[in-house]
Amino acid sequence: MDRSVRGAWWARVWNFLFPPQLHGDGAQLQYRGYRLLQWIVAGLVFSALGWIAGGYLGSWAPRTACAAGATALALGWLNRRPGAGLMGAVAVAMVGLAAVWIGESFFSPLLAWPVAGLAIGVLGALAYRRRRARIIFIVAGPILGSVGVFAGMVATFLIAAGLNDSRVSAETMLGGAVGFGLLLLTGAALAGRWLDAIRAPGGVL
Repeated sequence: MDRSVRGAWWARVWNFLFPPQLHGDGAQLQYRGYRLLQWIVAGLVFSALGWIAGGYLGSWAPRTACAAGATALALGWLNRRPGAGLMGAVAVAMVGLAAVWIGESFFSPLLAWPVAGLAIGVLGALAYRRRRARIIFIVAGPILGSVGVFAGMVATFLIAAGLNDSRVSAETMLGGAVGFGLLLLTGAALAGRWLDAIRAPGGVL
């Protein structure tokens, strides 16, 4: 394939995945890749720190609540709404904590992750202007959260098996928490580009 043809093809793919941002005056601003990287890193770091911090308060329940709350805090911070992010973090942590206790009695404490994902989806939807973006993020929240936890746990298990290190295998749930934050914030960032291209200042991405 000719280099110019290949370049044009990749340009079309890039514009489809990351459409230009439209301002009120009709001007276009091309996607800035470092912004997506910022959301990915925040998803990794905040959820991991939340899980670790929760360990000082107890075991399973506070760790889950703190990791989910930290993810909500990161979402508010990235949207330049730290106050809303802090209130959202407290609400998500309480919902996650309640879901752990209910799950321990009736199903599984893992129920807390999709429930926390739904809570983050509902709160995070307020950052979007368009109804379709809000609806899709609310629906995608528990799905992304559940898939992220499962993928993070599997990845940690495979790394531990490859390294033959029991210390790494003991951190399977830390990997799940990291996967939770990673997928949720990455999904929020991409939804902002795909579904909410015209936004008020301070909106998603």
